[in-house]
Parts: sequence; C-alpha cells; structure tokens
Amino acid sequence: MTVGIRPTAYQAAVVLSGIAAVLGLGQLLLILRRLGLGAENDALQFAISIVYTVALFGEPLRLGSLNLLGRRIGGALTATLGLVVAVVAVVTTVLYAGTDPGISSEWIVVAGAGGAANLILQWVLPRSLRAGPFLAVHAVSVMPSALIFVGLLLPASSDAAFAERAVYLFLIAPVLQLLLLAVIKGARDAHAAGVVSVADGLRPVSWHAASAAGSMATQFLIRSAVIAGGPAGALTMFVLALKATETLRAVFVDTYIASKIRGWSEGRRQTSAVVDGRWLSGGMIIAVVVVGLVVALAWPWAPGTYADPSAAVLLLGLYLVLALRVRYQERNVAAQPLGVVRRIAGLELGTAAAVGLVAALPVVPLAVLPWLAYVLKAAIGLRLVAARETDVRSLVPEA
Repeated sequence: MTVGIRPTAYQAAVVLSGIAAVLGLGQLLLILRRLGLGAENDALQFAISIVYTVALFGEPLRLGSLNLLGRRIGGALTATLGLVVAVVAVVTTVLYAGTDPGISSEWIVVAGAGGAANLILQWVLPRSLRAGPFLAVHAVSVMPSALIFVGLLLPASSDAAFAERAVYLFLIAPVLQLLLLAVIKGARDAHAAGVVSVADGLRPVSWHAASAAGSMATQFLIRSAVIAGGPAGALTMFVLALKATETLRAVFVDTYIASKIRGWSEGRRQTSAVVDGRWLSGGMIIAVVVVGLVVALAWPWAPGTYADPSAAVLLLGLYLVLALRVRYQERNVAAQPLGVVRRIAGLELGTAAAVGLVAALPVVPLAVLPWLAYVLKAAIGLRLVAARETDVRSLVPEA
C-alpha cells in the first residue's frame, strides 16, 4: 500500500502519467511530421535546449525543497531564491545567444523565461505534493504534456509559425502550472519546525547547485558540439530522443517519487530494489557501460535517417539514470547526507570537464558525448550513492 495517499488516488495518478507519456511522445511526432529533420527543426530544438538547460537548475531547487520539507519557508529566503532564478536564467540564455545560433532574439528570450518559470515550479512542487491533495497536484504536474500536444495540433499558417508557437508553449505551460498550484489548497503541516533562515535555506541549494552547474555545462557542451559539428538533423534526433526519455522519467518515475515523499520524510523506507537499481551487480553495470561505448564508437550516424547512435546510447543508459534519480532523491529526503551530495557534485563537474575535453577532439564520434553523460556518469553515480557513508553531517541543521 502506498504511504500517505489512498491506493485509488495513486492508481489514478498512474493513469494520468500514462496519458501524459503518450501525449509527450505525441509532441515529438507532431514536430517531426511538420518540420522533419533539417535546419528548421534544429533551430526549434536549439530554442527548446535553452528551456531545458535553464530548467536543469531546477534539480537543486527541487532537492533543496525536499531537504527543507520539515521547515517553514519565509519571505527572505523566497526573495533570495527568486533573485538566484533570475541570474541563472539570464546567464544561461546569454551564453546560448552568444553562440550565434541564427534564431530570433524573441525565441531566445521566451525560451529563457520558460526555463525560469520551470525553476520556480521545481521549488514549489515538492511542498505542494506533500500538502496535497495528491491527485490534483499530480494532475497539474503532468499537465504540460496535454497542453503542448493540443497547442501543436492547432492549424499553423507556416512552418515558422508552427515553430514559434511551440517555443511559446514551453513558457505558457509552467506559468499555468504555477497559477493552478496557487489555487489548490493543501493541508498545513502542523509538525513543521520554525522558519528557516536564508543561510540555512541556501546551504542545501548551494551544494546541489554545484551538481546542477555540471549538468548545465554538460548540456551546453553537448548541444553546441552537435549543432556545430554534426550533420543537419543531428541535434534534432538527440533532443527528441532525450525528450522521450525525459517524458518517461517525469511521468512515471517522478510519480513514484511523489507518492513516496511523505513516507520518506517520516522515516519510512519502502523503495523497491527493482525501481532504485539495488539488484544490479557491479558486473551488470560494467556490461551496460561497455556496450554503450561500443555503440557510440562503432555506429555511424546516417544523415536524414532515424538511425541515430546517440539515441541508442540514451536508451541503453535510461534505466541507470532513472534508478539513480530514485535512490538519490530518497536519500535527500530521508537522510540528507552531506557526503553523498558532495560526491555527486564532484561527479557532475567531472563529467562536464570530460565532455568538454572529448568535444574538442574531432576524431572522437559525437555519440561518445552522451555516453559520458548518460551511461558512464549514471553507472558511477549508482556506486557513489551506494557507498558506505562516513560523513554523517546533514545538509540542514536542526531548528
């Protein structure tokens, strides 16, 4: 039985997640059907890449929010985090604009704003899920899949108008989610401790931000390398494959995590070994890493086709990535271990450095870059999270 919610509510959430997954994948098919593989789709995917890269900083906000579930959030911390969100969005957007991608400045600004709205959503969502009502909040969390799908179905006078609408939908969706969450009334947490100070609130976010900086740099380096050195359509195939895996992660794995947050925060451990990858042996993980590297090195990319080695690499590493996400988020809610967070931050920064070095070597196939980011990193991360903890300090001091 799922902790903290009625089984019927959880079953309904799974159904909603399944519908959202289908609609999310439908978005990709609609974009491919209208724009195909070529420069126009690459331009759209570059704009969406800005949204995605900015939104990566949502992970430290989400994890920091999980760390602070037992404390009340004051206005000073909220204002400080708002400033941080603005700085992250502006800096990331300017970096992408500086690569001279050949798309309109309007698209770039809208994409950056969409990323910023997603950051705010990631800070708000964990508390909304804990306060409930679970099913209503979960419906809001998966709503963008339906909104964007329906928006893309509407007639467009040209391919350019279709692509521009897609960019705006990635801004409208998180803004609408925030408005809906503000309307939904949840229960007050009578057991929450005092208001957390700005310093104590920023401490967990700062450590997680080091990890996010590595993730954001990795995405920037991969996408810049692919659009600069890959054939037409290469960035589109990579982004669409990543979007497919991210959709499955968001609506299935994050549904599982959402259903466990209340139990984890109360000290109950009910995570399945199949879900968090504890059943995997070291030899099995090494085998996935080796197969992924062989695919990345030996599978040539054929322009104008859907036979993309980077997509195959992403699929090979998908289970490892999802298992790591579940295990790491459980530890952040239940134990909040400083040592684990430090190790993961080092892994993310090290991966970004490795991607940057490999991207500078023209003899190395581009598919090796996602292998580093989605197979090797996930494999190492599972070992780091499972390592025996020697640093027992918590990210969040007691109230």
